[in-house]
Amino acid sequence: MKTRKPSASPSASARAAQEEALQEARRERLSALGLRVTPNRLAVLAVFEQATRALSHADIEAELPQAIDAVTLYRTLDALAEAGVLSKTVGDDRVSRYALMQQAAQHQGHAHFHCDDCGRVYCLPAKPPRQPAVPEGFAVAAVDLNVHGQCADCGSQPHAKTR
Repeated sequence: MKTRKPSASPSASARAAQEEALQEARRERLSALGLRVTPNRLAVLAVFEQATRALSHADIEAELPQAIDAVTLYRTLDALAEAGVLSKTVGDDRVSRYALMQQAAQHQGHAHFHCDDCGRVYCLPAKPPRQPAVPEGFAVAAVDLNVHGQCADCGSQPHAKTR
């Protein structure tokens, strides 16, 4: 008598179907931007879809399910930033951090919070103040507002650094 293999639970099959739909959306997004669809780009996009803050190269490496060569990861990040999929900011610590953009212009026009203890950068939902008046002949390309302090994680640690 043959033993039947237990079928996957409905929730497992539903999760698999949802993940496949997400992968297809990632493929379509890359294709629509004229980017080659590669396993590395798909994996990096998946990491950013789960992120709640801007991520450094080291953060991304730690979150990837499989290791990607460092140079390949840098090139992947650069290609995604150039295409408008990711935004790239460089902190006072000279570390580049990336955040997922839903739309090309989404990353413009809002402030960032920089944690002075851990170095993480968070996009803030509030819009920065109005563009300041500049002297005649000057052209403003962008206005950035960076708020510095201590994030909730660092603030909850018993021996958190204070400024």
